[in-house]
Amino acid sequence: MRVRVLARTVAVVAVVGIIGAACGGNNETPKAGGSASAGGATPGGTATLGAEQWPQCLNVITSCTTATWTHVTALQPTLPKLMMVDAKGNTAASPVITEAPSLDNGQITQSPFSVTYHIDPKAVWDDGTPMTSADIDFTWKAYLNTTGTVQTAGYDLIDSIDTTDPATVKITFTQIYVDWYDLFGGALTGSYFLKKAAFPNADPDKPDLKDEMNDIIPFSGGLWKMQSWSKSQEVLVRNDKYWGQKTLLDQVTFIPLEEQSAEIAAVLSGQVDAIFPQAGAASIIKQLSANPNATSVSGPTNYGDGFWFNLADPVMKDFAVREAIAYGVDRQKIIDQIIKLNDPNATILNCLPPLFPVIDEWCSDTVQASVSGYTYDPQKAISTLEAAGYDCSKVPGSPCTKNGQPLTITEYYTAGNERRQAVGAIVQEGIKAAGIKWVVKPNDATDLFSNKLQKGDYQVIEFASGANVDPSPTSFSWLCAQIPKAPDFAGANTGRYCNKDLEPVMKQSDEALDVAQRHTLIDQIYMQIQKDLVALPLYPFINITAWRKDKIAGPIGAWNTAPYGTYWNMDQWYLASS
Repeated sequence: MRVRVLARTVAVVAVVGIIGAACGGNNETPKAGGSASAGGATPGGTATLGAEQWPQCLNVITSCTTATWTHVTALQPTLPKLMMVDAKGNTAASPVITEAPSLDNGQITQSPFSVTYHIDPKAVWDDGTPMTSADIDFTWKAYLNTTGTVQTAGYDLIDSIDTTDPATVKITFTQIYVDWYDLFGGALTGSYFLKKAAFPNADPDKPDLKDEMNDIIPFSGGLWKMQSWSKSQEVLVRNDKYWGQKTLLDQVTFIPLEEQSAEIAAVLSGQVDAIFPQAGAASIIKQLSANPNATSVSGPTNYGDGFWFNLADPVMKDFAVREAIAYGVDRQKIIDQIIKLNDPNATILNCLPPLFPVIDEWCSDTVQASVSGYTYDPQKAISTLEAAGYDCSKVPGSPCTKNGQPLTITEYYTAGNERRQAVGAIVQEGIKAAGIKWVVKPNDATDLFSNKLQKGDYQVIEFASGANVDPSPTSFSWLCAQIPKAPDFAGANTGRYCNKDLEPVMKQSDEALDVAQRHTLIDQIYMQIQKDLVALPLYPFINITAWRKDKIAGPIGAWNTAPYGTYWNMDQWYLASS
């Protein structure tokens, strides 16, 4: 998010700066319902698209939503948002509302803090019924009351939602919350709103939707309707009731291609028309050159890969172990041997999500300095372990031991991801000299993110995190209360990080209307989080969009490096033959 500052009083300056950014880029970037003309392309036809990971369920509120591909394939095409982000990360009004709230238009008040949305009278669900304030109120209550809910941060600060006028949504908060635009929309995982009438059996005051939307999204407020979903494919068709420009294609079908070799082979052979692969352990661009009809774009994103630690694990909760890992992982070798194959300009990532160099407002030198000093130094790792009571006398022949137990760390990665497999192999070999036995295990993506991550059944996982534009530490779930617990394991703080001394500062940053003050607080917060080594950032995530130019055309790849991903604007794609 880019913040502009206006010459007003301090409190007003900051709010208008934040809201000013929320209005930026609205006319220059494609978005849902705002598709540009396809230059006379004939509507119609179908396309088949590849999905590199496949969700195990579709529920927008529970742990189903922790898998990125649940959003890419199912939720983003069908569910509406109040606010959204453009390709550059600027927050903007969605097609559901008439304009973005601001102090200037009177739709934001400071005392009490409230945000008012005016729903466009043309905005309707797929059955033609209007979207109303009651839908927003129902969604708020569902986020708070669903068993196994993942994200409540920010929603728990809402005091009331006025539904007196069906076309007006007035949300009153218990305190100032500067990340308001990521509720019911924005870039955050799980931020959409639901159709109240689709759940007639739910308690209207305390709706628990844990058993809903697991194998179908039965309604639509987006450009596409979900016709069917299974473990082998998903079919989306045009939502003819959509009030904006309609999709050019009649239908898109997603199929799972979880092995990258199969994914690339599928686009080369024409089995699929487009893929959205992660950069692998080889140059995807070179592989695609085998077919002159295959083309691609690539680039860094506001996602980053890292080793995420489980701080509740008996071994990983020891800071000395995490520090030894930080010195024992040769991050530069990972960049040089793997990441530069698809991004020659890649450098080590020294900011944890949601801070990214591509959104350089927040990834400051101060924050980066908290981990940039961890360069490959096996001897320093050993010294760190010995100071913590480990016996490293037999290194490098065998790992350090404590109480007779060898220091063994298991790292999971998503099965079929050749890049992460190669990263694990580099670490496994290099970290031996640091006195650590590193075990690398592939794991099914849906099980990894919906089960192991939520239940804390891991020590280390390499995965990419991001999409957030605003760095709110409470929205990103660093709060102790967001740690998942039995029996339903609700909560998004899957690393089990808890720093109660830092929480008042986190909450203060969410109320800081002064932009300069908020920057200072964010630096303080993330510098401490990174000093505590809750994770080790590795490298910026490289997105690649590849497609068959003889089969489909349009602005394909325009969203390759943007928050929602390359399939976000598939409403503007069309058959090349047209």
